[in-house]
Amino acid sequence: MKKESIDPNILIKAGVSLAAIFLVYKIAQKLGLIPSKDDKKEEKNLLDLQGANYWNYNDFLQKAPPGHALLTQAGAAAYVNDLWNATGIFNDDEEKIYGVFRAMRTQSQIAALAKRFNQLKTKDLYGYLKDYLNEEELLTIKGIIDQKPKYFTK
Repeated sequence: MKKESIDPNILIKAGVSLAAIFLVYKIAQKLGLIPSKDDKKEEKNLLDLQGANYWNYNDFLQKAPPGHALLTQAGAAAYVNDLWNATGIFNDDEEKIYGVFRAMRTQSQIAALAKRFNQLKTKDLYGYLKDYLNEEELLTIKGIIDQKPKYFTK
């Protein structure tokens, strides 16, 4: 019985074809035509941030345990002004914005800040941030908030 051998040219062509497909795939990912794993994770994190319950401040604060620590009206107003003044037409002071979120000790304080922002500026805080910050900057804010507990008592 005669052994059949595979033509080496076919193997070479198959290898080159696979390499070309892989190269096109990677280029399409770089161009954003095909989402990468990191893109999918980033998109999920942005959706999580957008749907976070602290932006729905009334519901979030109603579920808070008795005696939880919030912000004073004056303190919240000062933080609202810091956020408002940190955004501009051509450039934003992202570090100032991050500083406001770093100053919050809990997610309930962020909910109280969102409520006060809405009262003073008649705008949704998340929507306002989304108008001025790019996705990477929003994810930085999410990272800051995610490190905070929901509530703590005085």
